[in-house]
Parts: sequence; C-alpha cells; structure tokens
Amino acid sequence: MFQRIHIMIIAVTLLLAGIPLSLLSLFTLRTYAEHNLHLVAMTISYTSEAAVVFNDKPAALDALNMIARREQIAEATITDVQHQVWVRWNSSTPSHESLNRLLRGWLLPSSVSGPIEHNGQLIGFVTLKADGSMLMRFLGYLLLGLLCCLILIALLSLYLVRRMHAGIVDELYAIAKVARQVREQRTYSLRVPHSQIAEIEELSRGFNSLLTEVESQHTLLINENGVLTYKALHDPLTGLPNRTCFMNMLESLNPRQERVCVMFLDGDGFKAVNDTWGHAAGDRVLVEVASRLSQQIRKTDMVARLGGDEFAILLRNIEAPREAERVARGILQAVPQPIVLSNGVRVSMTFSIGFTLSSPHSQPAVLLDKADAAMYRSKQRGGGWSVL
Repeated sequence: MFQRIHIMIIAVTLLLAGIPLSLLSLFTLRTYAEHNLHLVAMTISYTSEAAVVFNDKPAALDALNMIARREQIAEATITDVQHQVWVRWNSSTPSHESLNRLLRGWLLPSSVSGPIEHNGQLIGFVTLKADGSMLMRFLGYLLLGLLCCLILIALLSLYLVRRMHAGIVDELYAIAKVARQVREQRTYSLRVPHSQIAEIEELSRGFNSLLTEVESQHTLLINENGVLTYKALHDPLTGLPNRTCFMNMLESLNPRQERVCVMFLDGDGFKAVNDTWGHAAGDRVLVEVASRLSQQIRKTDMVARLGGDEFAILLRNIEAPREAERVARGILQAVPQPIVLSNGVRVSMTFSIGFTLSSPHSQPAVLLDKADAAMYRSKQRGGGWSVL
C-alpha cells in the first residue's frame, strides 16, 4: 500500500512536470520555426530579385528549388505585386503528407510571406509553407528522449521509494520487536534504538518514555509486593518468620531427601513479665529472646514465632538426635540469661522444648503434632526438653 501510494505520487509528479515542459518546448519550437521561415523568405527574396526583374522564371524556379529543398520547405511561391502566381515550387517528397499537414496546422504558421524589392521598389512577394517532416523527426527524438528520462526518473524514484520503505519498515519492526519482547518476557528494561527518521525517532522517544514509566511502576509494584509478602510471612515485632512461613518451609521439604527436626518452644515466666512490667517490657523480652534463639541455629535452619511466647525451630539435614539435643541445651543455657529492661530491672524467662525427627515417610502435620506433644510433656515436667 505504501509503495503504491508513492508510485502514484511519482507518476502524478512526472506528469505535472512533463506536460508544462512539453508545452513550453513546443511553443519555443513554433517560435523558432516561424523565425526560421522569415529568414528563408528573406534569403529567397534576395536570391530571386534579379530573376523577377528580368522575368526569368527558370532562374527563379532554380533558386526556389535550391533554397527550399535545403531548408525543408513544403511549398514556395513567388507572386507579382497583384498577388498573381508567377512561379511555384512544391516538395517532391510527399510522404506522410497528412501527418505533415496536421503538424503544420498545430505547430507551424500556415504560411510566411516576404516582399521582393528592387532599388526600394516592390516588385513581388515570396510565400513559404514549412515542411513538417523535420519537425516530426525532431518531435520523435524529443519524445524518445523524454520517455527515456521519465523511465530513468521512475526507476530512480522507485529505488528510492523502496529504500525509504525498507528503512521505515525496519524502524517500525524494531519497535514492534521490542513491544513483543516486553509483552512476552516482561523485560521492561528494553528500549527502542534511535532512528534517523525524525517521525520514527519521535515515536521511539514516546515509546521509550512509556516503557520507562511502566518499568518504574512495575519495579514499585514488585517492591510493594515484596514488602507485603515479607509482612505476611514475618512477625512484625521480632522480624522472625511467622507460622505461615514456617509451615510453607516445612511443607516444601522432601523427607526422603533430608532428615529434619521440628522443635516447639513455649515460654515459661513470660506472663509474669507482661503482668508486672507491661506489654512494652514483654515486647523487649520477646525481641531479645528471638535474637538469642537465632544465634543458636545455622543459616540453613529456621526459627519462627508462632504467637505470644511460642516459637518453633526447623533444623535441616539432621543426622542424629544428638544434634537436636545440642541445640536444645544451647537454648536452655542462653535464653535464661537476665534481660535488662528500659527501667533497669532484670528479668528472665526459659522454655519448655519438645522436638521430633522426621522419617522418609513423615507428614508435616504428624511432625507438628509430635513436637507439640513433646513440648507439653516438657512443660508438665517443669521445663527442659523432650523428644518424641
């Protein structure tokens, strides 16, 4: 469609340029032919002056034949002062006579006359009619040259149009390619390359600005989703993973590939701190306890706050029960250390710990129930740790 429109524009342009040039050329040709006929008439007038004076018709006819044939004259006539024909010469080449008459009628004057004088006295007239054969050949050459020029211009224009079309298509394809990659891969960091075409460059700038805005909003959305996800999976007070995060981690593990230990911890003495010194003091104790619990495990393990003074620990890649027992003993030694409140009062709390080890066919719910039962067994015994 784009190429057809440009080809039509080129054709119309060539016609609009060619027609005025052709008309101007024909007008110039007519003016030149008329002027040339006047010059030929003057030449014949000078040449035939003596023949007219001495009434020598053969000499006058020879002069007409010599000059008119050389100058491509169709008919030459010498008349007396009463306009009576004295001598007449006609061309002996009547080929294409109808076409010659047609061209003479359109492009040449019908006839040109000039006086014949002797010593300043009018003695006759010479009348000429041009031959259109030379004009026909000239027009043929002119049309052939014009046609060749038009063909060359059309071919050059077609080449330039196709080249411009290819350039525009390539630029638009680059924009479409980036749009497709952004849609399919969500790669909002992509940008459309610069273009040498001003309109395409303006479009590329607008598209890149849109991508920048989308990328900014997408990044903001990801960050906000990350914050919301973090808040949904972590305890706001201690920063530890919450029950949901703990359950997700436990359910994602494959007990056939690694052995894990699920450990439940329930605080002993925390209610007294809350009742005596207030919730702010209780929060201070929970934050410190969470920090101490985190120091007792490895980076691959997880400690989570389930709620209140209840915590849970997930130990991964446990080879033997003694590894879990070592962690439990470390907790029972570290947590009871005194915690200094903002008013200078020292308080402490400890835990009742229960844990269980997984088997290749263990289910998360079963592990949680066993760890919970082991914890209550420890609590009934007044603290410490127990295993099921």
